[in-house]
This record gives sequence, C-alpha cells and structure tokens, in this order.
Amino acid sequence: MRIDIHIHFQPPELIAYLATHAGREPYWALLLAPDPTTGRPPVAPDADRMLVDMDHAGIDRAVIQGEYYRQHESCVAANDRALALQRRYPERLLVFATVQPTDERALDEVQRCAAAGAVGIGELNPYAQGFRLDSPAFLRLAECCIDLNLPILLHVNEPVGRYYPGKAVTPLVQYYDLAVRYPELKLILAHWGGGLLFYELMPSVRRALRNVWYDTAASPLLYLTADVMAVALRCLSSHKILFGSDYPLPLYPRRSREPDMSAFLNEIIALDIVPDVRDDILGRNAARLLGLIPPAGGSPENPAPHQKTLPLPHLPITATTPVAAIAAAWPATRAILDAYGIPWETVEVPFWEPLHQAAAARGIGPERLAQLINDLDTAIRHENETP
Repeated sequence: MRIDIHIHFQPPELIAYLATHAGREPYWALLLAPDPTTGRPPVAPDADRMLVDMDHAGIDRAVIQGEYYRQHESCVAANDRALALQRRYPERLLVFATVQPTDERALDEVQRCAAAGAVGIGELNPYAQGFRLDSPAFLRLAECCIDLNLPILLHVNEPVGRYYPGKAVTPLVQYYDLAVRYPELKLILAHWGGGLLFYELMPSVRRALRNVWYDTAASPLLYLTADVMAVALRCLSSHKILFGSDYPLPLYPRRSREPDMSAFLNEIIALDIVPDVRDDILGRNAARLLGLIPPAGGSPENPAPHQKTLPLPHLPITATTPVAAIAAAWPATRAILDAYGIPWETVEVPFWEPLHQAAAARGIGPERLAQLINDLDTAIRHENETP
C-alpha cells in the first residue's frame, strides 16, 4: 500500500477566492499568488486531475492536509471541501482537518470533523496562524487530539538557509518541548521536521521524540533525495518516516511547473534501500499510524500519560531549578525574574535551563544569585500565603 501523507486540495475556485480575499487570508494568498517573475498563476488541479496524478504515481491513498488559515470560517470551508471528497472517494482519500487554535470554536470543529471521518488534524503552522505551541489555546487542542487519538501534523522549517515563500521562523526547540510536554500526542512534523530528526542521534532526544513522525513533503526543493534519506535512516527508526509530496507544489520546478507525485516517488524507489524499509516509508508507516493496518513491533513505543503542565519544581528553589518551571508554578516569581533580566517564558528559553546558568549568562555572580534565590523564595511564600 502506497500512501502520500501530505497533499493539498487547491482547486481553481480556491485560487480565485484567495485572489479576491487576500485581506482575510494574506498568508495563503501570498503562497498561491501568481509567479512574480512570469505572472503565471499556480496550477490548480481539480479532483479528477488529482486522482489521475495519484494513479500515474501508483499512490493507493492520499491524505488531504488542510491549509493553515487564520480565519475559522476558512478552516471550516476547507474541511467541508475535503470531507466531501473523502465521501466521494472513500477508498482513495483521507482527511486531516484544519483549525485555527486561537478561535474558541476550534475544539467543536475538531469534534465535528472527527465525527465526519477526519483521521487527524493539520496542517497547522504556529507562525502563519499566529499562535504559540505553549499557548493555552493550542494545549487545549493537543489534549483534545490525545483524547480522540488524532495525530497532529505541524508545518516545520529548517532554521538556516535561503528564504522562500512560506518559510516560517518557529524555533525547533518549541516542537521538541511540545513532544516532551505531551508524550502521548501523536505528532507528524512536516518537511523532515526542519532537521529536528538529526538530533535523534542523541539517545535522550530519541526517547523524548518516540511518538514523533517526520514526513518528506517538499523534500526535493531542499535536499538531494539520496543524501537526506541516507542521513535520516542513520538518525532514526525507519518506522518514523512518512512519504509526503506536498502536491500540487511543483517539486522539480526547473523541469516542470506541473503538479506531479511520481517523480519524487520514483527517486525513492530507485534508492538502494531494503525493500521492507522502502515499503514502510512509502505507505506502511502511514497505514499503521492511521490505524489502517496493525502496528509493527518496531513502531514508536507507547509513552507515559501526558502531563498538562511542566513538572512542578521542588521547594525550596535552588540554583539548579529550571527557570521556566519556576515561572510556570508560581506566577509571582515572574516579576522578580524580569527585574533581574532573566527571560522565563518557554517560547524564549528552553524548559531545561537551570537558574544558575541563566543568571550567569546575564552577568549575575554567586552573591547576586543568592539574593535572587532569596527574592524568589520570598515571592513564593507571599503567593502561597495569599488567600
């Protein structure tokens, strides 16, 4: 079974809508704008053309990923389009529903789409949609997906290299922190996870990311296929790699601007890879993840129950207590940390950084560190005593 985990349905009417409603969806209007050099509009394959391209490539099933829209109404419309196609071609198409996590109706939309047959949530993009991966709204969404056993596919970009339209700036550490916070959450990190997979060479990181998968969407635009596949197979279990094309994005624009799923697929088929591993990457891994076939023995482990917050630090505060954990557990300490010039939000600092390192990096020596710890303890006592 061959499965493309990452395609988009962008028919002509969607291109027309974005051209006239750029004010409501400026990010996708930018991505699907006419070519600035030639003035040519993007190719917009309808459903019939999409099925023909799947047949030509030998793709048995494809997963329609939603676009990462800013407006809730745009998400609903995209979900309706995709779910209608799934009902029309139930043996060929699967759907990940898209939502705007900051909208109060997002969880209801997840429930609606799951009841209608959606098998996951995505593609979501913190940068383009204006949310943080540690925000209360997104964390509620993550917990909802855990409860419904729905994977979330997140847009990720490599933090170095050239600019291209759609290259987001969310730091990789925030995706890692999310996986640590919710080890039960099934995460798919698009575009090779922006390179996060390379850190799985570290045993502790591999354990922390045991319930994270990586798709290959748009890979030929960034990497030589033989090179990136060889490195990926060295870094992590082959069960965690999911074939995705990012159709209808042209992956070889110097050859053709036409949408195509077959060229990239054929490059992978031509690689010197063990047949079982190749078949896993090209479909069986996705089938296991989505419950189409039973899991394999080498699939990611069942992680521990999820935690809704960072671990509560022990009292008293010491020099090795993580800054982010202090601020999360006792809001009164945040003003103290601000006064000493120490960032405390997990969006800015890693969740593991201890107080003494954060202080030393800002020129705070042992005596002032002792005063800082005393001030933090005082703030915590006052907070605990306040009724």
